[in-house]
Amino acid sequence: MSVKTDKQMRFKPRYKQLTIDGFRSSLEGLDKGNRWVWLGDHLPWEEFEKQYGQTLNNHSVGAGAKPARMVIGAMIIKHAARLSDVDTIEMIRENPYMQYLCGLEEFTDQPIFEASLFVDLRKRISEDDTNKMTESLLKREQEMKEAASKQKEEGSKGHDEEPPAATVQDKDAAPFVDSKGREHRGELKIDATCADAEVRYPVDINLIETGCRKLSEYMEKICEGLGITGPRLHYKDARRAYLMLIKQARKKGRMVHDTMALLLGYLYKDMRLMVDFLAADYRRYDFLHLYEKNIFTAIIKMYHQQNDMFKKGVHQCPDRIISIFQPHLRPIVRGKAGANVEFGAKIGVSIVRGYNFIDHHSWDAYNESIDLQLHIDKYVERLGYLPATIHADKIYMNKANRAVLKELEIKSYSKPLGRPPKDPPDPERQAAMARAVGKRNEIECSFGTGKRVYQANDIRAKLPETAECWTGMCYFAKNVMKFFRELCHDLIEMLRILTLMTDWRAGLRPVCRMVVN
Repeated sequence: MSVKTDKQMRFKPRYKQLTIDGFRSSLEGLDKGNRWVWLGDHLPWEEFEKQYGQTLNNHSVGAGAKPARMVIGAMIIKHAARLSDVDTIEMIRENPYMQYLCGLEEFTDQPIFEASLFVDLRKRISEDDTNKMTESLLKREQEMKEAASKQKEEGSKGHDEEPPAATVQDKDAAPFVDSKGREHRGELKIDATCADAEVRYPVDINLIETGCRKLSEYMEKICEGLGITGPRLHYKDARRAYLMLIKQARKKGRMVHDTMALLLGYLYKDMRLMVDFLAADYRRYDFLHLYEKNIFTAIIKMYHQQNDMFKKGVHQCPDRIISIFQPHLRPIVRGKAGANVEFGAKIGVSIVRGYNFIDHHSWDAYNESIDLQLHIDKYVERLGYLPATIHADKIYMNKANRAVLKELEIKSYSKPLGRPPKDPPDPERQAAMARAVGKRNEIECSFGTGKRVYQANDIRAKLPETAECWTGMCYFAKNVMKFFRELCHDLIEMLRILTLMTDWRAGLRPVCRMVVN
């Protein structure tokens, strides 16, 4: 028996490694049914262009702006694919489908624009603009559904087949005219949630230590620019005391209290030295950028808040700063199982025919029950009639809001106030209330999808206006993908009807009839 040597048993590769120069490709064979191609062909770009053009102010001076399709297409790709600004530009540069969505006429390996331009774009686009673009999606979907319904009616004319069964009308969304002649149609689902910002969990010790560090950095920057030696700050001492505390496995209350007192003292001394140093020559203040000046102002306000809470022995104060880099953020008490307090903006969202609209955006905590009238007004503004039914949480169903619904004759299947009645509830009413609870789950699911899939709970923009645009774009990207799903369904239905009509005109029976017979 012969034994194979190592040389004979050595693996021989079947394929050779290709080089980029020898790689052959052609864009002519690309799939025309790709999702980015479909969106590029069917999104209402004319309406987007009109809405985006209203935000520009360079008609007479300045360089030409990027096309609306390029800007909005890049935003959609960023949030739909959960990419960073830099990764979004790189992904578009490598993907011909995405370049088609952005309106490019031919494939290029050059970036469509610099990633830093996203910041300026977020300053330009507001949540009201994203709501207007969502209205365009809603209008386009309605037009496509009407076209599909019309083709279906024309395809069934003159055929000996049975007419399609009538669609079951939803009782809650059935249109009607109230006693005052106002038209009611459709359902409105409303709720509020928090758009969490990407921020470190606020600990008082960390805030004070960060304030001392930033004051030391600003002092060094100004002195280096002037070529002088400034006063010595106390950051090294503050850092030493801070490390002694955080390195402890068990941080006892007395040690935390003493460290807080020590750090507050160091921060106060550094603030006095910094203010006196800047007051000696007002030109020294110009060495700081605008965002650094805002941080310096936030440090001063944060110190007064922390010092006041420390003296009173409390942990709450009005307009509490939880980050000196984003002083507009506020703690939002939500009472959820995972996190009792969230940090970000509170938004009031309404769902109309499956599309999300952000009607209220606030950096301060508020009672969402005050949004009911706002949601109704926005619904009338968008569709031209009142909703037939409103599905909302019990926090919205207070006496004032119930009076508003009664005045507008809008139905709401919510639990009545007061003690439960002695007589058993009406079975039909009870079934309607259970059905309403199930329908209201749509907005809860929408929040979950927006946060887990479209980064609505990880807002990384630092400025208030850019963070507002980020939040709006998260839900706009969600609306675009919902439009894409409805688009696929409608196009397939239209194709089926056209095929059916072609078979009848050829004198043939549909394939489904042949299978049944």
